Amino acid sequence: MSEKTDSRKENLSVLLLISALIVGLVIAILVPPLFSQPTQGTGTMDEAVKTARDFLALTNDNNLAIGQVVEFRNDFYVTYYEKSTGIGAFEMLVNKPGTDAIMPEPGPNMMWNTKYGQMMGWTIGDVLTGATITADQAKAYAQGYVDAHLPGAKVIDDRPFYGYYTVDIGMNGKMYGMLSVNAYTGQIWYHFWHGEYITTRSFV
Repeated sequence: MSEKTDSRKENLSVLLLISALIVGLVIAILVPPLFSQPTQGTGTMDEAVKTARDFLALTNDNNLAIGQVVEFRNDFYVTYYEKSTGIGAFEMLVNKPGTDAIMPEPGPNMMWNTKYGQMMGWTIGDVLTGATITADQAKAYAQGYVDAHLPGAKVIDDRPFYGYYTVDIGMNGKMYGMLSVNAYTGQIWYHFWHGEYITTRSFV
């Protein structure tokens, strides 16, 4: 009986993960870039940083700053954080190649962000409050996920956002990828869209 129950739970978890990935992909396709600037660039880090800074200026929010720009094979990942709290505000993607557009990262950033998701008009459905999962618990959930799905991978860093944590995953001594952990349910959402890691430029 116990084995059947465990099997059903595992199947349900797989179905939830597949559904989450499909929703994230649909959002990535349907949501237009928030800022676009034609360029003849080839997709360099400097161009991505400029695009990220241009978008920051458009927010007209002096409490926001860029945390880091991470280059992957498929895109540049940008984090913005609150200077007053140190908490992550939201995550964006800069188009590659050409770095000519910036858009909200699909998935947790749009579905779980309890503060900026609503402010930006991204969040769909009810927004939960009162996070129950700590950063240490989130890292433990993340490590459990990679142990099952990415043998040899390790949690190397975490960033708190409103409603979730984004966790960096390392393998063979270097950055490999990232996933997010819901701060209320512990649900895992792997960021499958980035591709191979290349480099990081940090601003904090």
